[in-house]
Amino acid sequence: MKKFLALAGTLSLLGCSTSNPGIPAQGTYISHITPPASYPTRPALQKLIFPHNSEIEGIVVDPTITAYMEQIRDRLLAQWPGVKPDAPIFLSVDEQFSSDVSPAGGMFINAGMIQYFSDNPETQSEDAFAFIIAHELSHILLGHAADKAANQKLEQRFSGASEFGTMVAAAAGGSAIASSAKTALLSLYGAHTLSEYGGFPSWSRSQEEEADTLAVDLMAKAGYSVSVAETSLDALNTADQRDAARAELKAKAAQEKAQQEAEKNQKDNLTAAVLNPILTPGFSLLGSGLNYVGKGMVYVNLDHPHAAERRAELSHYIDRNYADLIPILHKAPFQKWIRSQEVQKFLHESQAINEVADMARTKNWQKTHQLLAGIGSPVRSSQIWLYFNILTEAGLGQNRQAIADLQVASQRDDVILQTVLLWADYLDSQGKTDDALAYLAQEQKLFDDPATLPKQIMIAKKAKKTITVDELVVECQMTGIDRLQQQCSAASKS
Repeated sequence: MKKFLALAGTLSLLGCSTSNPGIPAQGTYISHITPPASYPTRPALQKLIFPHNSEIEGIVVDPTITAYMEQIRDRLLAQWPGVKPDAPIFLSVDEQFSSDVSPAGGMFINAGMIQYFSDNPETQSEDAFAFIIAHELSHILLGHAADKAANQKLEQRFSGASEFGTMVAAAAGGSAIASSAKTALLSLYGAHTLSEYGGFPSWSRSQEEEADTLAVDLMAKAGYSVSVAETSLDALNTADQRDAARAELKAKAAQEKAQQEAEKNQKDNLTAAVLNPILTPGFSLLGSGLNYVGKGMVYVNLDHPHAAERRAELSHYIDRNYADLIPILHKAPFQKWIRSQEVQKFLHESQAINEVADMARTKNWQKTHQLLAGIGSPVRSSQIWLYFNILTEAGLGQNRQAIADLQVASQRDDVILQTVLLWADYLDSQGKTDDALAYLAQEQKLFDDPATLPKQIMIAKKAKKTITVDELVVECQMTGIDRLQQQCSAASKS
């Protein structure tokens, strides 16, 4: 209990680092804000989309779909009295009802969010979707995006989200949480509790309420109906519960599958290297790639917790400032967009690539190949499609093609971390240790993330580069990230 209380104290010190005033007791929030003189310049794509490129999902770029979202964004931005940030919008194949903002100011809309609107005709209005965009945009306008980077570093300083969720439950007197249910716990209980202590997991409670409130102000000034903001939060609350239940089932299934595979390997001692020999003995592109499969495919999105509480606060604010507004919904433009061939195709392909991820775990490469072949643009040109296509080619014995495709994917500016690690493994297997280390160091800077340090240490250790290992271990220790330090220590001793 003492450890938890000390941790809570640490979290409470974080709070909101912006200079924006709190939501006023009278009047509109936007009228009390002093806009910043400028926003950070737009960085290179690799840093702009981080940490979304640290997961297998990566991003999907399709201007034919995001053009409509950008029109809504620009209409909202026109109401902001200060400098207008870029706030580019990207797509994600993530099936959860969620949207997000990167620390560098990129906006991300999940396929699950769009799918919800597509499946529920009663929600189909530009006004309802404008609240989603306005909320994310408000995080950028209020400087919350920059705070998020610090929050994520804080999260990393503990032994992972699932372990932390278990600790919270234990400290609060809850029963022991099975490993397979940890992720769901965070969504249903841990996220709300942690948000009370400020800045965890992504946004503090005050930041969420500020973003909601400014979103309503921007909507009202832009001529949107603000009453649908409450409807959108109701949908988020429902989707949170649904996603938590799905995540728990998937986590349990994944755990059972892993146990079955472990038992099978103990019996026949088959390795991926035997199943898929490649150019250099001892290295398996398939085996290495499968180590990274699923890292980001089963989880509950915690970017916007406690939707029910947010709705209550926002309802009070709307009643106080906008009760006299006559709600006029803008349905036709949104319905035309949501039903368009481009959007429906993206939703279908997003579902298909998630099926590919599930199939890849079974190593049924013929079926995986069939699924991949049926996926077209825009998902076909994304990093997640390339990644699973590379694994499938390796699984089918098409090693040279897999390596060629891996090289191309590894050099793109939207490259995902899993591909980075896989390419480094391959370079190292070819005796190109210096190239592998240089590539990882380069990507570490581009990602602005030290996650590749354990891999760098492993490769340097294998090559008996003692001085390099020592330098990397020191660099890792200086990050202050507990889990990363443990990984680096293990890598240095392996």
